[in-house]
Amino acid sequence: MPIDVTTFKTKYTEFADIQDEVVASTLEEQKVFVNESKMGSKYPILLFLLVAHELALLSDESDGSVEVSRSINGGSRTVKNIATNAKELYYSKTKYGLNYLAKRSTVRFAGAVLCDYQEN
Repeated sequence: MPIDVTTFKTKYTEFADIQDEVVASTLEEQKVFVNESKMGSKYPILLFLLVAHELALLSDESDGSVEVSRSINGGSRTVKNIATNAKELYYSKTKYGLNYLAKRSTVRFAGAVLCDYQEN
């Protein structure tokens, strides 16, 4: 998968209206947080999820909580913070960050050998 603005916007059409320059700079910034040699074939997926997470944070005031109930007629809303540490809180602020954490957890390192980990 090519790692460029066009490919990103094709996959994540919800960001089509964001200027290419903003997406490109966010893409470059996020490359330092994902090690291509260690992530192998998952690198473009994880990188794009981080870019989507950062772009979503630019326009979202999410606090990292998940809605657990809502009263349709009463208008009340109950939320629960799902994070157990600062890293999880940061990534739980968007669906892309949560997806990143889930996919990132499938990569396991055994010494110097990269292993794909899959739960059964």
